[in-house]
Amino acid sequence: MTEQIQEVKKEESRKRIPLGTRNILTAPKRPGFVRRFVNDKGDRIQRFKDAGYSIVEEDVQVGDAKIGKPGQLGSGVSSQGDGQRKVLMEIPEKYYNEDQKNAQDKITSIENEIKRNSKTPGADGLHGQVQIS
Repeated sequence: MTEQIQEVKKEESRKRIPLGTRNILTAPKRPGFVRRFVNDKGDRIQRFKDAGYSIVEEDVQVGDAKIGKPGQLGSGVSSQGDGQRKVLMEIPEKYYNEDQKNAQDKITSIENEIKRNSKTPGADGLHGQVQIS
């Protein structure tokens, strides 16, 4: 009986962390830059470098203590929380915003084309209205 009471007290003293609330992988922000972790797989790191990203070299603590062993590895900040090495990279915010605008412009163009084509009946005689929210 005392073993059961001790087990209950042990369970009550341990803080429960609900799924979906853990901060899996984070890094401190740097003003004027946008940071992200990039999987070190294939040529992804080089592709990001070609796009204007650079590897974060400063000594920063990354990740959540509950996830693997975050920290400084090699010449850049990285983490191996799930068996996949990730490298912290950053890009100046102005370039990031340009890239985001270009991506949104492509999406808007495709959406406008879909809307335009939906106003006239197709060759199959079907017609309707498309709304994108």
